Amino acid sequence: MNLIKYTLLLLFLSIQVLVAQTEVPIPTQAQLDWQDAELVAVFHYDLHVFDNKQYNQKINRITPVEDINIFNPKQLDTDQWIKSVKDAGCNLAILTATHETGFALYQSDVNPYCLKAVKWKDGKGDIVKDFVESCRKYGVKPGIYIGIRWNSFYGIHDFKVQGTGEFAENRQKHYNRMCEGMVDELMSRYGDLAMVWFDGGAHGPEQGGADILPIAEKHQKNIIFYHNTQRADIRWGGSESGKVPYPSWGTYPFPYSHSTNQKVIFKNNFELLKTGDPDGKYYMPAMSDAPLRGYNGRHEWFWEPNDEEHIFPLEHLIDMYYNSVGHNSSLILGITPDPNGLIPEPDVKRLKEFGDEINRKFSTPVGTTSGNKSKLIIKLSKTQNINQIVLTENIAIGERVRAFVLEGKTKEGWKTIFEGSCIGHKFIHKFDELNVSQVRLKITESKGNPEIKSFEVFSTDN
Repeated sequence: MNLIKYTLLLLFLSIQVLVAQTEVPIPTQAQLDWQDAELVAVFHYDLHVFDNKQYNQKINRITPVEDINIFNPKQLDTDQWIKSVKDAGCNLAILTATHETGFALYQSDVNPYCLKAVKWKDGKGDIVKDFVESCRKYGVKPGIYIGIRWNSFYGIHDFKVQGTGEFAENRQKHYNRMCEGMVDELMSRYGDLAMVWFDGGAHGPEQGGADILPIAEKHQKNIIFYHNTQRADIRWGGSESGKVPYPSWGTYPFPYSHSTNQKVIFKNNFELLKTGDPDGKYYMPAMSDAPLRGYNGRHEWFWEPNDEEHIFPLEHLIDMYYNSVGHNSSLILGITPDPNGLIPEPDVKRLKEFGDEINRKFSTPVGTTSGNKSKLIIKLSKTQNINQIVLTENIAIGERVRAFVLEGKTKEGWKTIFEGSCIGHKFIHKFDELNVSQVRLKITESKGNPEIKSFEVFSTDN
């Protein structure tokens, strides 16, 4: 009897070890939706768009706008905004409801520095409402960006009221209550949202800041929350280049992105943010953000006059796509509505070109398969040149693949095309043309049984 018990105990322990070895973090539905979106637009709009001057972040963070009524987008058309990014392939869009001036683009009952205070539309405009409705009209998921870290109107610097003593203490309490009130308004008034983005994070009450996380969680059960010291559902990718390196794992060792523990997270040029951690306990994929007008030494998140030459060329945007979406990340493009309330035509044209080129490159595979075996083979209809391979895992069960090899069968036999580690939501590999009759994926290491959602081969004229 003792021998039977001992044998059962060993079996139980063996099973527990096996389970521990195969456990991987599982994404939420919001995180699955986020990675499925792949391409995201963020629209930056604020009072200083209307001053006809070059945006100066350092100055704008500390200098209130003299005349609030410069805000007058006479041709505002959020349908035009959303259609332009939809043409680029964006499936999610985010609006800066507030940014560094503190001015709110909606009808706030707690922040007097909002659209109620301007002459435009007799003080009755609500751009957040217009934006969300346009998103739903075009089948784009809406998100809201809330800037509470800086507020030049209230004199807030890095979340804090300047000064000391009872005066600063009372104003800090007031500002925190106002921030909590704005989050309550923005999370409760506009229906289901895909994302809330807090600019530079959001201090929690443990750091003397507003207690915004419970409010967001109360109103939005299935949302990407980004981010504060307690929670982050995605992480910054470590640069504003629109790219992350390979590999970039969707898992991470901490439940926050970079709002704390910065000595660890920021070292080696933000390496941890860029690469993630294959053994991380939390599912938190990287985002890759860049402004559309970021070419040739400029980095424009807001519209500026005579700035069209800094729109990224098409080939640069495609390179971003390969090195973001193709590296298990998402690409967030900053879009700049102008003082008329429109996306400028050169930007609209470039976005359309970008979407068309992505469709051209990836809409017609010459071979495709899927499966949950460690070896998958695509037999092509004829021997032909190929130059791109796209792999996707079923990340609903977590990132399981740890090592793989891609091979092509040439006249001389099987030839290695690529040896890799991370697949995740999507891995894209482009290479010099290779004449093959078959393509093979061999998964040489995984945590649990791998499940390849899609294995596609392309022959694309570059």
